[in-house]
Amino acid sequence: MKITEAPDCPHCGTKMKKCEPPPFNYGDGLGWCTPYFYICFNDDCKLYANGWNNLKTNFNKTASYRCMCYPDNGVFEAMCVFTPDGMKGQIIEE
Repeated sequence: MKITEAPDCPHCGTKMKKCEPPPFNYGDGLGWCTPYFYICFNDDCKLYANGWNNLKTNFNKTASYRCMCYPDNGVFEAMCVFTPDGMKGQIIEE
């Protein structure tokens, strides 16, 4: 299911923003396989707000998650961010 308009975050209902993939890759290094995706930047989103404590408590890492959605298939996943401004420089203004 191809997503053509920004979806609402399933965790908080906020309209997600279109973003370019970061210039680096996690994991296997094969890239993001998409020219853009959607990310929730609501700092009150429960996924993001609770992620800081979860990652610190369980992994001793200072990081959190932001909800992301792949436009080619509509799959929602969590993307790791290391600062409150993480991924904000990748927002595509329409």
